[in-house]
Amino acid sequence: MNIAVESEARADLALGVLGPTVVLHDGRAVAVGGPAPRTLLCRLVIANGRFVSIDALVDCLWPHDPPPSARITAQGYLSVLRRALEPDRRPRQPGRVLIRDGAGYALRLGLITLDADRFAAAVTQGRDLLAGGDARSALVCFDEALALWRGPAYADCADYEFVVAESQRLQELRTGAVEHRLAALIELGAHETAAAALRAFLAEHPLRERGWALLARALYRAGRQGDALAALRDARNRLMDELGVEPGPELAELHHDILDQALTLVPTPFTDRGGAARSSSNLPHSISTLVGRVGERQVVSDLLSRHRLVTLTGAGGMGKTRLALAVAGARRDADGPWFVELAGLHEPAVLAGRLCAALQITGTGGIDTLIAALRSRAMLIVLDNCEHLASAVGALVSALLSACPNVRVLTTSRQSLRVDGEHLFEVPPLSSGVDGEAVTLFIARAAAVLSGWSPGADERRVIARLCAALDGMPLAIEFAAAQCRVLSPRQILEHLDDRFALLAGERTSSRYTTLLGLMDSWYELLNDAEREALQALAVFEGGFALSAAKAVTGRSDTLIDLTSLVEKSLVSVVTVVNGDDRRYVMLETIRQYALRRTPAERRDALGGRHTAWVRELADVAGDELRGPDSATWMRLLHIESDNVRAAMRRASAAGDTAAVLQIAGGLYWFWYRQGRVDDGLHYLQPALRQADPRIHEPASIARAAMGLALLRYVSGARGQVAEALAMAGRHGAATEDRGVRAQVLATIAYFEAADGAAQAAVQHAAEALALARSVGHRATSAEALMCLGEAQRRSGLAVQAEATLAAALREADRCGHGWATVSVLWLMSKIELSLDRPGPAAVLVRRMLEEAHRHADTTGWLVSVAMYAHLMARAGRAEEAAELLGTVRSLGDRVGYQAEAMDAELAGYLAQIPSGSPPDRFAAAEAHGRDRSVEQTMAWLRSAPPFGDQRLFAGEVVEGHGAGRQRGADDSSGSWTPVSSPQYASRSSSSAGSRLASDGSQSRSLK
Repeated sequence: MNIAVESEARADLALGVLGPTVVLHDGRAVAVGGPAPRTLLCRLVIANGRFVSIDALVDCLWPHDPPPSARITAQGYLSVLRRALEPDRRPRQPGRVLIRDGAGYALRLGLITLDADRFAAAVTQGRDLLAGGDARSALVCFDEALALWRGPAYADCADYEFVVAESQRLQELRTGAVEHRLAALIELGAHETAAAALRAFLAEHPLRERGWALLARALYRAGRQGDALAALRDARNRLMDELGVEPGPELAELHHDILDQALTLVPTPFTDRGGAARSSSNLPHSISTLVGRVGERQVVSDLLSRHRLVTLTGAGGMGKTRLALAVAGARRDADGPWFVELAGLHEPAVLAGRLCAALQITGTGGIDTLIAALRSRAMLIVLDNCEHLASAVGALVSALLSACPNVRVLTTSRQSLRVDGEHLFEVPPLSSGVDGEAVTLFIARAAAVLSGWSPGADERRVIARLCAALDGMPLAIEFAAAQCRVLSPRQILEHLDDRFALLAGERTSSRYTTLLGLMDSWYELLNDAEREALQALAVFEGGFALSAAKAVTGRSDTLIDLTSLVEKSLVSVVTVVNGDDRRYVMLETIRQYALRRTPAERRDALGGRHTAWVRELADVAGDELRGPDSATWMRLLHIESDNVRAAMRRASAAGDTAAVLQIAGGLYWFWYRQGRVDDGLHYLQPALRQADPRIHEPASIARAAMGLALLRYVSGARGQVAEALAMAGRHGAATEDRGVRAQVLATIAYFEAADGAAQAAVQHAAEALALARSVGHRATSAEALMCLGEAQRRSGLAVQAEATLAAALREADRCGHGWATVSVLWLMSKIELSLDRPGPAAVLVRRMLEEAHRHADTTGWLVSVAMYAHLMARAGRAEEAAELLGTVRSLGDRVGYQAEAMDAELAGYLAQIPSGSPPDRFAAAEAHGRDRSVEQTMAWLRSAPPFGDQRLFAGEVVEGHGAGRQRGADDSSGSWTPVSSPQYASRSSSSAGSRLASDGSQSRSLK
């Protein structure tokens, strides 16, 4: 059954299979998922609109031994695909692109622009044009077709049986397209270029007779008759040696014509419709192929079809000219396209004359001459490098477009022309990743200087990091690739600190012979105020908001110069924070150059202002991270992580211990919840060794020491936690800040409870609660109640622990302390498991999972998923549990966090999972889970049992967790070596633990 091809517009959704699988919406790549969803997508594409059964899709993923959950998992992957293909589809709304009926799934290919179809159509059109004598237009078609390839066809599943035939078909078309392109070059007179390319082609395809014929023809037309005959002799020898056959009729006839110097080998001149030989275009032909930019070319082409003036903006070296030439070369205007280079022109008065000369218009060279000649022409004019003449170009273009209705103009400029009717397109960096355009470009250019070089997987990852450090800037990447004759990619990456000296190898084929020369060219166009603003903003790493820019520049009118820098493509608007405030970023290459141009004294002053801004940010974050806006602040601090690291690095290098302590004291909660252990420990440990209570505030030292204890705990360095807690206790006792003292005592109480020092934990939790309530700090109150509940739980007092934890949960919910909510739910679920009630435990873990996800709590989320895995294993679904365990370990590895290393009970839960499945099946399932992202895991858990109508535990009531009962002491923790409480804190309280839940709560079932 086929899906009918619809005629509606489809330019907004594109799919690429000529290389790694990509999905593009409006030219922008969207996440498709890991290898499994990509494989399913390729299988559906190859089905060409026919329905594929779910069993056939399962066979694609697991051809030999599918797991029991294979159908559910495959449907989960299909849901991931549907979200990627149809992001605007509402829940329960029928699919429009990926559809389903009883027979299975299918793609409505009529709604998708498929690069393989575009490639085949362009090749067909190019062949027809070449056969009709229009070699120039044919060359454009072949270039457009070949530029669509980003690697082997269906690269994500090249080894699968279902893809072999289609992949071979496309590869054969590609090889033929290369031959056709080289034939077009020969017809256009580029004989030497074609000959060089043909030798490389024949080295890869030595048995293609047409390639040998084209090589001989190109050499003959270049005046190299002897070389042409030698090429034909080489062809005959190769065919005889490898196949035992004589050359075909085409080579034999060509050999005869060359010997006779036949006139049929001499090209005829191109003529226009009037019969006079002339040039219909002056577009330069690039020596190298444009890599990538498929989506951008489509977007710009669409803009030109709707608007008569389009300006490509972007930083210098971003590939604006190459993109403009590619778009122009693909057009079919009757009288063009034409290219006008303005880089060397500095006099606005001669601008019109430059256009007349480039367009081969004779006359006085003024605007009137230009308009008179173009009034009835249908053409595209590309004006390249307009930024230094933006006003003059804008005036000329406005006059030209007003008088010439069929003329369109495509300009490249680092800033807009600011005229009516202008539509802007900012050329982005090349796509990133090991299979991205940036890496593809680097490899292609490096291969030109290293014959036969093909990097392996590890080297490709290094190249991806290198290209990211170069901002995905094509010119910088090409400069770096040229260094491969001397340095390896890893060596180039290691020397990027001085990128302007490293990337200084001169290139004669580029307008800019060095990267530094490119930077100098745009810097000279800035006025003094713009240069000062650029230098000030270069102190930020990873971007900045307007408020931060004002804080560092010290000027309320910063927006004026910032706007100018955005206009000139030196600063980009990259994202929207909290749905409202704009954020700005500077390419690293531009930032390094701006710092290079900043005097040392001013650079130090700007660095000091930046550190002061980060200190203020940390002060506010310390409280906000324990409140209802914690998710917003977690996202904000994630965005500002590079700036925080820069300030910490600067303060540490300057010996500014007070700054490090203040920043760490405000942000350790973020590092702890995100599992960013290295961020904190790298600076906290040396700073605390240098802390002096005679100089530094005890509260600041105490907060930082708490952070050190928590980061050591989450990293698994359990033996080093006591030292940090002792420091926190000493300095907490010395401060008059009751809020800080309360936090210190609550933290100590938690670890005392884990160590088995229950009485000390109760006493310190009581004092923490009293102090927190005295200053109205509900978040710390929730933590103190939680610590008391944990002490009671560890003492075997399940009923009391349930009541206290219920009070802690209410307090955490009231003040929006998401971390405390997640932690209390975890402890409650442990009580249920200890009472052998996995059903109620599952309900608690489900809420724990959702809360951690909502509050962007990475470590809490990983613990939630780990608990989920344990519950699945207890329900007999060991392989699904193994998948979740693989997800926990994979995502934990990315942030340096191991859930089981921080909690012995959790380690015990997870250790039981492998016993429910054969080792090979367990390993396969765990490996499968490692491919899942956070969002994919959430989608899977929300759509699959155990929750909802389907129960995880047969016969269990899972609506509530039920009343607890007292049990014996739990001696299974073993997580910490017991230490006496004075080691942690210098004073205690006689407050009774039984009175801590003083808000009237009683032991009750949690509903």
